[in-house]
Amino acid sequence: MFSESATSPGSWSADEDAFRLSAFLDACRDDSEHVEALRDAVMDQFPSDGEEGLFVAVARKAGPFSALAYALGPDAVLRLPGWFGDFLLDAEQVRAQLPAAEEALALTGAQRRDAVERIHAWMTGLGDDPDHHAGELLDGPLRVLRHAARTGQAAAAHVRWY
Repeated sequence: MFSESATSPGSWSADEDAFRLSAFLDACRDDSEHVEALRDAVMDQFPSDGEEGLFVAVARKAGPFSALAYALGPDAVLRLPGWFGDFLLDAEQVRAQLPAAEEALALTGAQRRDAVERIHAWMTGLGDDPDHHAGELLDGPLRVLRHAARTGQAAAAHVRWY
């Protein structure tokens, strides 16, 4: 789906399959008025001080969750909580979902290197963010879930397009 860019060293070029997968993942997102209102209400509850239990990934043109999904593959994505990057879990659900999320995201060695490379390919082939911290897409969501489990808190995630 991606080949090394001939014009931009260290970046990737996307082929038609990558664009189709990106369009599919974008189409899976529910952007109905009611869901957007729920996302707004949940976001209003997030602390503004960037504490340990928060993670934010932003990008221009390429969706960070889509990059993560491409990097992990379908089997691992199915172990993540929620629906295509969106979830709202109470404390009990966080504890129940954490083992599967750890299995999907706590990659080491060659698996992690391959996932980071695939995230980088997505973010440069479909977006314009060559400096995106690819490893943080693996670490950030897991850090939030572990923090919520450790502190007995709920957890929320959502994908926003602006």
